[in-house]
Amino acid sequence: MPKLALFALLTLAWGLSSCAHRAAYPERATAEPSPTSVAGTPTPGQGPRRAEDDPRYALPPARKRALGIYLGSQTFEYLEDDRVIVSGPISSGSAAHPTPSGDFRVLSKDANKRSGSYTNYFNRPTPMPYSLQFHGPYFIHEGWLPGYADSHGCVRLRYEDARLIFHRIRVGDPVRVRQRGVARAADPWPSVFPVF
Repeated sequence: MPKLALFALLTLAWGLSSCAHRAAYPERATAEPSPTSVAGTPTPGQGPRRAEDDPRYALPPARKRALGIYLGSQTFEYLEDDRVIVSGPISSGSAAHPTPSGDFRVLSKDANKRSGSYTNYFNRPTPMPYSLQFHGPYFIHEGWLPGYADSHGCVRLRYEDARLIFHRIRVGDPVRVRQRGVARAADPWPSVFPVF
């Protein structure tokens, strides 16, 4: 096989494999900042890609942690010691595959989970990065957010949100999934950096 053809084939294979875990669709752009965004927090795709570059990872350890999911408004809030650390959009289960509501706990964590039920475009188990199992086969994980409920029952978060929550929450922490409600705006800094 000529070297050029081999190079082209390897380049194509590398390109297809490197993007298989992320949807090709960008998140929905908004004209105004979301009321649940954090002032000073980078927008998706522009934020720090390493945990040590994100100041939220430097917050002191919390005694209490909880995750609230609001299906009607397609939003979430993550709390530490009753303070909203991060909040933002989600994509939960569609009408055909609803996300269960109720009071749950984080049952397990897996940074590199793959679905046992669903496959992707390449007929491979669908990646579910930064997964938090909260009820039976239902997980909270990083995934594409089309702006509405579109999953098979899992709760999808933006990459930056899923990664942060995965690193801070613990197995056994509460997960509250509600049909109604809206996530509050995040304000992780009041006691860390008081206003003078």
